[in-house]
Amino acid sequence: MANKFRQIRSIDVILKSPKLQAILEDIGGQILDAAKSDPNPAYVDSLDMHTFTSRSRVTVQVGAAPIIGMRVEAKRGTLARALGSVGG
Repeated sequence: MANKFRQIRSIDVILKSPKLQAILEDIGGQILDAAKSDPNPAYVDSLDMHTFTSRSRVTVQVGAAPIIGMRVEAKRGTLARALGSVGG
């Protein structure tokens, strides 16, 4: 028999909450710190983190400059390794 549950709060309130934003920014900061261990200084200088709030949720994005980011990711997988190191 399936367990029944009752939703008390709207999921939209949770997805846009400051608490969730703080959690995501903490995880994004960990990923950014781990990616800064790459040996290419130009790549490390191009790393950044942005927080976006849309109508439905808050998101955090960690990335690098387009051309050098793609090259380093293809060669060493720095961001993928950084994401894996924090359990993402």
